[in-house]
Amino acid sequence: MAAQPKYFLVERDGPVIIWKYNNPPKNLWSAEVVAEYNQLVEEMNGDAALRVGIFTSALPDVFIQHYDVSLLVTLGERLKANPNALLPSPPRPAYRPGSKVIIAAINARLAGGGLEFAQACDFRFMSRTAWAAQLEVVLGILAGGGGTQRMPRLIGIDKALEMQLTGRAIYADEAERIGLITRACDPHKLMEEAIFFAKRIAAQPPLAVAHIRKAIYEGINMPLVDGLALESKLFMELVKSDDALRIMKEYVAGGQDAERLLTEIESAK
Repeated sequence: MAAQPKYFLVERDGPVIIWKYNNPPKNLWSAEVVAEYNQLVEEMNGDAALRVGIFTSALPDVFIQHYDVSLLVTLGERLKANPNALLPSPPRPAYRPGSKVIIAAINARLAGGGLEFAQACDFRFMSRTAWAAQLEVVLGILAGGGGTQRMPRLIGIDKALEMQLTGRAIYADEAERIGLITRACDPHKLMEEAIFFAKRIAAQPPLAVAHIRKAIYEGINMPLVDGLALESKLFMELVKSDDALRIMKEYVAGGQDAERLLTEIESAK
């Protein structure tokens, strides 16, 4: 991005880029914000030195409040006058071919489109002082930014219906228990844990990371037989790659000690 972003404070920590959303006082979401965020993501995807992105809030009391409802009123009136009017573009999902891992580090409350955005990330780390709600039903609408589709895939139909038909808020521990987030964190450790996790992924062979994401994200929407065929194809591509051959040869030369390998992984925590 040639100019300084309008809505984000951007920091780099080695292979990790951190986007701090800064749209006071409420961090309302809008099409303009989405366009800037999408551009930042494209820049990360095109930078070979970057492996993982972290999205968090620069404000201490709100992550993303929700989509700016005044803009939805304008949209509704425009659609009423012209049913063929164009809808605003949503944030691009974390996964698509050529994309890199994105983590939402949820430091404060979020609702509506903010929660939908977080669900589109690969991982969600959430402060125990934060709450999340999918409360569109209270306004007479539904979660139109992917919430009705991603949430049931994450937590099941009954829990998704409960959250979306009541609009009730849940805190991080419950959100982790039902699978809506990856990890509940103590507030003062949220960014530390998110950055550590990001760097652990960034340390893995990038082609393997990309192929695993492709196999899971694309395979989940395929019949099992097609998903297995995709997995086999991607496995064959990886097993002959320079990185994999080098790493596997080193592992064989070291005696193929799986316990040692596990110990090394665990000691990185």
